[in-house]
Amino acid sequence: MNPVGVIIVDYQSDPLLERALNALSSTKPPHFNVVIVENDPKRPRINIPDNLNVEFLHSEDNLGFGRAVNLARRHLQTPYFFLLNPDVVLLPETLSILFNYMEKHADVGIAVPKLLESDGALQHSSRTFYGFSSILFRRTFLGKLFPNHPALRRHLMVDWDHQSIREIDWALAACMLIREKAVGEEIFDPRFFLYFEDVDLCLRMKKEGWKVIYHPEAVAKHEHRQKSRQSPFSRANYQHFINWMKFMVKHKGISGMR
Repeated sequence: MNPVGVIIVDYQSDPLLERALNALSSTKPPHFNVVIVENDPKRPRINIPDNLNVEFLHSEDNLGFGRAVNLARRHLQTPYFFLLNPDVVLLPETLSILFNYMEKHADVGIAVPKLLESDGALQHSSRTFYGFSSILFRRTFLGKLFPNHPALRRHLMVDWDHQSIREIDWALAACMLIREKAVGEEIFDPRFFLYFEDVDLCLRMKKEGWKVIYHPEAVAKHEHRQKSRQSPFSRANYQHFINWMKFMVKHKGISGMR
């Protein structure tokens, strides 16, 4: 049995998906199977590298990110799940570095790589848990007025050099290796259609005694399009707000967060 199941949720991502699969095809061991959930069944077929074992799951409706991941998880019987966004390009050693680290550290539930922008700049994908001030500066005009506010810098971990292995609060689910024993039958809470499912997952990990680890030697490039930040009235920003409210209700406000 292959030890890793790669889960990709695709929604109108072509040609980025082909690029992600081409990079994945050059990945060094461990061996893995790939499940792609297509939330847009009308999208044309893509070219699959010959050395990849890929299964497509088609959804007539847009399930959202979390429920689509859970659908793929139910098709995989692997000790680890590797979440990979279509806009992420892996370096060949990235998956093996994360896998080997988790194999040696049984208390780690999630391991994430260093994410870089397309120009090679560091992407601040590792975060501290939200508090009222960080939400305020991340999701209102105040963030643009005060981009170096201490609450924002603390939340994005700007003042850390990102050169050491470190336990973190949470990270973007764009590229994430997850231990099956730490999640059980569902990876994400299906109540979160889009956004905050990764924050919720990592907070649940922490509460159950698992560690979330950032590993700087594992590297991937991420074309983070940040749809929720393009317009304050966008559908993506609306989803972010709704799921933030769901998160706050579920976790009783900011209890357990900074």
